[in-house]
Amino acid sequence: MGVTDRLTLDFLGDRRTLGPGDGLTFGRRADLVIDDNPFMHRVVGRVVHREGVWWLQNHGSSTRVRLVDPAVGVDLELAPGQQLPVTASAFLVRFRCGTTSYEIDGERDGPELAVDGAGEVLGTATVDFGAVPLSPEQHLLVVALYDSARRNGGVPEGNSVIARRLGWTPKKFHRKLDAVCDKLHRQGVRALKGTTDELAETRRSVLVDHAVNTGLVGPGDLGLLRSAGSGPSELDPTG
Repeated sequence: MGVTDRLTLDFLGDRRTLGPGDGLTFGRRADLVIDDNPFMHRVVGRVVHREGVWWLQNHGSSTRVRLVDPAVGVDLELAPGQQLPVTASAFLVRFRCGTTSYEIDGERDGPELAVDGAGEVLGTATVDFGAVPLSPEQHLLVVALYDSARRNGGVPEGNSVIARRLGWTPKKFHRKLDAVCDKLHRQGVRALKGTTDELAETRRSVLVDHAVNTGLVGPGDLGLLRSAGSGPSELDPTG
């Protein structure tokens, strides 16, 4: 086991307990469904366990998520595309969508995380978890490419096939893919821009590799595809 073990989220009695290696999304159409509020992102945020630490991530494009430690009065804000470590044994996740405010209760098992002399938690500065913030649909596209790669040992499926799973038109898929590649290209990620057919095919694999290596996608994200309309049998042979 790592530094921390289990983490539990509770929203109005819907209680979810996670172990090391797990992840859980929350939002309007996520693993933990919060509300059908049309002003709420389908995925507002996510908690995920990596390298012995639980992280709270903001996956929205406009919503501000707050991580609150009521015991000591700490209230930290996550901008879209950022993450923070969960260090408190009892904490709250707060966010506002439209005129409605939401609060999720959280509990973390395990000892307190070590701190350095300056009082900062070691290795837990707020960082971008995907190099650039992605909109919910851009993130969903990357998850779909990741799912295709993990099932096929690459991304052999055509864009139109993946677009159909998402309920998108091929034109929309290409537009979203171009936007994601443009963002990462501007951040210095290579082999994502070009006009040759070979590069057009290669960039999908490059994008998936980058997303996996930076922690942007993982097995805990696959539930997003089910919410998008694809049946489990289509997405995951294990159901």
